[in-house]
Amino acid sequence: MEIQNLKTPFGKFLSGKYEKSFAYKTIKDRLPVIITSIIDNISQCKDSIITKYGSNCSEELKQVIGQLSELKSEMMTNKPLKFMSSSENGKEDISKWNECIKNQQFKNANLSTWYNSVWLFSECYMYRRVAHIFLSTTTLLTYDYFEKQKHDNFTTSLETISVLANYTMKVLNESESNLIDNQKNCFTNLLKSALWGNKCDLSLSQGSAVKIEDMVDQTKTLDENILIDHSDLIWTRLNHFRADKKGTTIDIFLDNAGYELFTDFCIAAFLIENNFAKKIRFYVKSIPWFVSDVTERDLFWTIDTMKNSNHKNLMKLGHRCSKYLEDNKWTVEIESFWTEPYDFSQMKVESLPLYNKLSEAILIIFKGDLNYRKLMGDINWDYETDLKTALRGFQPTNIVTLRTVKADLIVGVPHKKVNELFCKQENWMETGQYGLIHSYFVDHNL
Repeated sequence: MEIQNLKTPFGKFLSGKYEKSFAYKTIKDRLPVIITSIIDNISQCKDSIITKYGSNCSEELKQVIGQLSELKSEMMTNKPLKFMSSSENGKEDISKWNECIKNQQFKNANLSTWYNSVWLFSECYMYRRVAHIFLSTTTLLTYDYFEKQKHDNFTTSLETISVLANYTMKVLNESESNLIDNQKNCFTNLLKSALWGNKCDLSLSQGSAVKIEDMVDQTKTLDENILIDHSDLIWTRLNHFRADKKGTTIDIFLDNAGYELFTDFCIAAFLIENNFAKKIRFYVKSIPWFVSDVTERDLFWTIDTMKNSNHKNLMKLGHRCSKYLEDNKWTVEIESFWTEPYDFSQMKVESLPLYNKLSEAILIIFKGDLNYRKLMGDINWDYETDLKTALRGFQPTNIVTLRTVKADLIVGVPHKKVNELFCKQENWMETGQYGLIHSYFVDHNL
């Protein structure tokens, strides 16, 4: 199938075969740059890697670089997606990936190439192939090839993080005596800080640090860029759950490490301290993913860094976060499904125990573009499609999506508004300048 010089039609899967789509740009330009950055990082840090992982990894590093270069070449020349071998250490999802590739080939061999596959599948496949290369070694099993960028994102955002730490600690310390209206204002500020923190996507910037301004002050000025804002509805429903004493568990599907993860900690602390939840479950990735996605190690590194900060309120907040984990008010959940070849509508079939686990929560907060795409199935829905329809039966519980728009799909927005935005800026869906606070409540929807 040849590349088609058009945008993705409504009702079709996002795919690199559409030349005027962000999927095409991603596979042609962004993903090869990300692989190159991994190779460059290995070359630049070779001595420190050998010091940490032992002299035996020297030869494996050469093999890894060769395999990464081969992967990059396959992508750039639109080769068929390859099966992964069973030589990997510690993971059991290889057969699932290979089965999906086999099914694509059975339907149409041309559909199983990099550009012709569904974008969600081919992009996730790239990150899984990269992980496969490292997990097939004997010495580099725990090496996180994106770790430096994630750490840099946090440290370069420390000034903004410190400002938000001051605000959050003030809110938490005064929360018990606050009037309900002031609580609502604090909740909205923290929710919107968590939204705009999602701009820190290192996969979008190919691993370069993203400058973040003071989001506490910026939230109000950015309101006009929130295309769907269900903040009031979410606040109302949370208070309803709290009054009914249903506030047991809230799940947060994390996206980016660094500044965004810190904003997630802030809203999670607010929810605990104000009795909206007795437990927050943070869902992380089990392997390095989409450059900046949070792993368990990232989460604990962030809290440890906060605890050791010279900034008083950041240190205090770090100790508070650590105490939440110690008291089991916060838990870190690792599920292989997040890095398997499925969107969320397939969860009930592919991982029923996980679907049932999510059903225990009163609310799931999905952070970021990748989670949004998995909710939508990477289908280019008509812009005015309602969220329930786009979820295609994925309704384990009440759902909130916090997403800055960095891919060319969106639902729940009038055509008139979308057309206005296209007139202002043709690539507005790729920039992260616009946000969504979009909800679907199973028992009470808009």
